[in-house]
Amino acid sequence: MARELRIGIIGGGPGGLALAQGLKKAGLHPVVFEKKRARSDYVQGFRLRVRERGLAALRALLPAALFQAVLDTAGRAPSESRRFDESFWPLDGRRGPDPAADDTLIELSLSRITLRQVLLTGLDDIVVYGSAFSHYTENSDGSVTAHFDNCEPATFDVLVGADGVNSRLRVQLLPTAKIIDTGARRFAGKVTFAEAERAGLARVLQDYNVHIEPSGGRTLMVTSHRVDPAKFAAHGLIGRNDPTHAGLAGRHFDNTASYVWWNIAFWRDEIAGDATLEALDGRGLLDLLLRHNADWHPELLKLIEITDPSTVAALKVRSSVQVPPWPTRRVTLLGDAIHSMTYFRALGANSAIYDAGLLAPALARVAAGASLIETLATYEAAMIAHGFAAVTVSLAAMQRALGAREIAA
Repeated sequence: MARELRIGIIGGGPGGLALAQGLKKAGLHPVVFEKKRARSDYVQGFRLRVRERGLAALRALLPAALFQAVLDTAGRAPSESRRFDESFWPLDGRRGPDPAADDTLIELSLSRITLRQVLLTGLDDIVVYGSAFSHYTENSDGSVTAHFDNCEPATFDVLVGADGVNSRLRVQLLPTAKIIDTGARRFAGKVTFAEAERAGLARVLQDYNVHIEPSGGRTLMVTSHRVDPAKFAAHGLIGRNDPTHAGLAGRHFDNTASYVWWNIAFWRDEIAGDATLEALDGRGLLDLLLRHNADWHPELLKLIEITDPSTVAALKVRSSVQVPPWPTRRVTLLGDAIHSMTYFRALGANSAIYDAGLLAPALARVAAGASLIETLATYEAAMIAHGFAAVTVSLAAMQRALGAREIAA
């Protein structure tokens, strides 16, 4: 027998919004609690590399028109790769089999901002902004009440933590779960194609996935995200610049411009101490990289020099530690709230969306009469298995890139 199922979702990132879309499509009425209307965290300004698992989940979760909007507003990334040393001398491009072969759709590139615009479409009566989750209480009737710092509590049959790596819900549900600093420090930045053309940047750095592999040092990865603004016209706001970012300087949160994107990572203290990195703005970080790599070919230094400083930051790379299965209750987790991972292999957002693709039909079955606890237990087993497999793969990729090093848990 069908029943009303009250579902609360803490966090309006890709996983939480994808789950809300899937539940709405199934005829359910979740509520999403999100702290801020504008997501202006640094990572939000970059593209998302798409994988089969993420795309398949979006296809299942979204109405057909919104899934088509994903495809129509997607960017394109290069399909071919090139390798060079720091003197811009070509290296042998032949490599053995990838030890972590996966389901990357190498040519498909989604702006995180544009994807959020898609996922928010039709959810005006579902997303509650300005609600900072504090904690939950479990009630004698089996329900769960979510409490907030700045709004009234709300009671649900199921509460889902999709509130990211700093999840307050995870801290309460699984207080022994750990998020570790891997010791890696990642730098990244963007150059619009317009600026690349003005500066005469080498075409190979615009048209290919490029790996700069110095004889002694760290690999610089260069790729691109090309969009066709004409394709956005049929989708209203989707694909256009988000007005909530209008007051922010620079082009970092501009999702209408095509751009070249690069990133490079070092171990802690290898290029500078954390105190130094935290004190530098984007221009200062670019100058630091230019000094550190001063012996590189001028064309490679040009790429760094012309980078928009608003797009540059140095991030501490963190990862979760696998937790053993826990007793299932009416509170559960998805995405980075439980299995956050390094950016290597670009699995994080795809894994969160995949979780949503598992959880939405599971909750629909509960609404149709299935056992809530048994169904959530099945979801959690599958989510833990695939999520922490992705954590392991991404961590191994980081250590291959930077050199194996013991990471303290």
